[in-house]
Amino acid sequence: MLHRPDKWGIKMVHFRERFAAGLIQKLAKLWPVVGMVGIRQGGKTTLMTSLFSKAPLVSLDDFALREEANRSPEQFLEKLTPPVLLDEIQKAPPLFDAIKLKVDQKRIPGSWFLTGSTAFSSKLGIRESLTGRIGLVELSPMTLAELHHQSFRPIDQWASVQKAASTIRFDCAALTRASVTGGMPFPAFLRDAEQRRLYWQSWLETTILRDLARFFPKSFDPDFAFLILDRMAVALRNGELPGLTHFAGPAHKVRQYLTAMENIFLLRKIACHPEGIGREIWLFTDSGLAGYLMGQIMGEGCTLSLTRHFIWNEICCQAHYQAVHLTKCYYKSAQGSPVDFILDGIPFRIVPTVTGITQQLGFEERPLLGAMKKLKSSVGYLLGPVDKPQLPPKKGGVGILPWTIWC
Repeated sequence: MLHRPDKWGIKMVHFRERFAAGLIQKLAKLWPVVGMVGIRQGGKTTLMTSLFSKAPLVSLDDFALREEANRSPEQFLEKLTPPVLLDEIQKAPPLFDAIKLKVDQKRIPGSWFLTGSTAFSSKLGIRESLTGRIGLVELSPMTLAELHHQSFRPIDQWASVQKAASTIRFDCAALTRASVTGGMPFPAFLRDAEQRRLYWQSWLETTILRDLARFFPKSFDPDFAFLILDRMAVALRNGELPGLTHFAGPAHKVRQYLTAMENIFLLRKIACHPEGIGREIWLFTDSGLAGYLMGQIMGEGCTLSLTRHFIWNEICCQAHYQAVHLTKCYYKSAQGSPVDFILDGIPFRIVPTVTGITQQLGFEERPLLGAMKKLKSSVGYLLGPVDKPQLPPKKGGVGILPWTIWC
């Protein structure tokens, strides 16, 4: 459950079941170490403390505790009796090796619970110490069903649209509203746009100047980081997919900063399908953040970008919380417009307006048909702001689905 404390002089209490909970509880019965990573202020600590209330919370945000853990990790752990929840553990990298030693001495499932706003990787001195000892979950922003107190509806196959189409739970207007506010626990429930803007402004400054800066201890350039975000926002306002060609500056430096932003879950990298000719692109983890950076939400390009961000989050949550590997990719031909994602070998393209379905169908279908031919897929789908699906002919072709088909 999520509890939102009072902030900004606003009394807010919101409870939401998080769909990651079931997977975390399963992992706690299997692995001695259970880790949860994800975007800062995404609800990791609140969820873990609610699920494992018997595990005392030790926050590495505390300066004295952090200093002790970095200086003498083995002695620090000796003072703790598992199960224990170590919050923001990436701030004390020596603890990873120390926990490994503890686990190798006594392997008991559900002994050590870890949270982090940075990917557990070789970055920042975090080695692969816990390989084979940890079950790891990435907590994404909330889905539309989570925001609306609905249950998790697992999807076995992305192309099983006939079954999903018979049980559509939300209209497209609900997704449009949610794509503006996003799925982060606090701003998602702020009704006032100015309050959301102030929240994101403060959140982004802290994320860039504190979290991102740790990846560049000797040569951090905050102006360059904010410039990258500004260039992304320009591309998104035009409905484009931000790639390396959108950024000014040395390519190696741009990629270095983009990779660091991935590691703090600010961005998601999406590769181009091997049959396409595009390069990798990056989207923000949360649609609300994308909306804040764009500075506007009106217009076809903005609608397309907000919808694209929100649907990608739905897809990622479906895969992550079922422990299913997801290859995130889109498709781009030499001349055609991009196709937003390829799932189970089937292309899907988002259409931002009803007009695109009713009056410009041929234009919207063209890149999809090209992708279908190249991928040897008999079917492809347009996702649009429609309430009822139109399934493709039995012999194959293009179908039309609501944006909310997987929500």
